[in-house]
Amino acid sequence: MKLRLFNSFINEELEFELPVKKLKEIENKFVLHLNEYKEYITDNIKRKGDKIVYTDFDNIDIQMILGDLEKEFGKEIVLFFNTETFLRKIYQILDLKSRRTKEGIETEFNNYYQSLEERVEEYIEGEKGTTKEEDHFDKWEGEKSILTRRQYEDEKYQIQIELVKLQEWAHKTGQRVVMVFEGRDSAGKGSTIKRFIEALNPRVYRVVALGMPTAYEKRNWFKRYEKHMPNPGEIVFFDRSWYNRAVVEPAMGYCTEEQYKDFMNNVNDWEASLVDQGIILIKFWFSITKEKQLQRFELRKTSPIKFWKFSPNDEKVVGKWDIITNYKNQMFERTSTEKAPWTIINSNDKKIGRLNAMRYALSVINYDGKDPEACDYYPEVVNVIK
Repeated sequence: MKLRLFNSFINEELEFELPVKKLKEIENKFVLHLNEYKEYITDNIKRKGDKIVYTDFDNIDIQMILGDLEKEFGKEIVLFFNTETFLRKIYQILDLKSRRTKEGIETEFNNYYQSLEERVEEYIEGEKGTTKEEDHFDKWEGEKSILTRRQYEDEKYQIQIELVKLQEWAHKTGQRVVMVFEGRDSAGKGSTIKRFIEALNPRVYRVVALGMPTAYEKRNWFKRYEKHMPNPGEIVFFDRSWYNRAVVEPAMGYCTEEQYKDFMNNVNDWEASLVDQGIILIKFWFSITKEKQLQRFELRKTSPIKFWKFSPNDEKVVGKWDIITNYKNQMFERTSTEKAPWTIINSNDKKIGRLNAMRYALSVINYDGKDPEACDYYPEVVNVIK
């Protein structure tokens, strides 16, 4: 299958060229090195009754592993292989401690190895892309992507062709599609929705971004969102959703404990009823690190065109990281169901995150004229909570 490639950079003074002749050899050694971590992790996952415990660690130390790999292979190779994103996915799986954790870890390592092999082979066979500093995004705002501008635009164009096909299919068949976009502030929810809808017919999609709920809506939470569900043939994108009551509201003290419990006890059945009515429901959580969130907040404060995005509420959430994490994990554990699973998009690199969110949505919907190659997503970026 055709896979998009990652290019990397080192700094503003130097340009980096991948050692193409040795890249396959480097990849093989890299996989062997990572396999040692896989065996260490899986060997220390034990089951005690109904619980999963880790004998030698609470969770993996991502920065320690990255430092080890960078010493062995260099920072450029680690960037090219998108290793930090993969390790964050492993961290997320371990953090949830599900009954399938060990099996899930082994599967994700193997998927990552297969993806690396295909990327490296395509890179070697094809032409090397430029890695000049000016070809990368966001230089003027201090946050770079490891995709060049040309790569990103080329990939986005092919994906948006598929999104138009999806919309046409939904419109002709009367299908109803709902996509939920949740995540921490500055994680890239809104910018991803913008790319989802960029080429779509505005008559048959809606973006729903609700403000503060009224007193009535607080008491009738699900009804607040039911009236915004799609009509036949329509796609609706929720920029934040009913899951405000699972994470943001309890973390910030905007709802009562009783309201929170009522939501958590009833949301699965409510979503199951939506799916049973024929709605295709996709739930995204956009995940970033604490350091990345702080960096983006600082960039927003100083940006002449994005300063308005930094709100008083953003100031408050800075000190609520751990509280939000606890609520988020409870949400994943209790509300990721067979009919409506959560899909985590690792979006420290916003460009890669948004492209793979679009690919994932395309991959799970069987629309007419589908090009499977355009729907292939990188396994380390997408984490479906099962």
